[in-house]
Amino acid sequence: MYLFEEIEKRLKRSMNINHLEILDDTGKHIHHKTYERGAHLSAVIVSSNFNDINLLERHRMVYNALNGMIKNEIHALSMKTYTLDEWQYLKGFQNDKTE
Repeated sequence: MYLFEEIEKRLKRSMNINHLEILDDTGKHIHHKTYERGAHLSAVIVSSNFNDINLLERHRMVYNALNGMIKNEIHALSMKTYTLDEWQYLKGFQNDKTE
């Protein structure tokens, strides 16, 4: 999908991406009265650039990278942002629960 490729390209141009997942949730919103086009996306973004910065700054960094896409191609973006250490800890914790 062009949109996902463009998001990935812009993020990688602005920061070091260790892991990226993007899901399209648009189908859940098409019938809402306030739906005005544009994708509704969820993303998991893992980057070493998030080290030592708070959640607000992480989200600001992502929004800056996607400048011009928000409120145009992207109507809504829900994101979870992690450092590589946070992501590895989370994945290890999840694996421990499944064993």
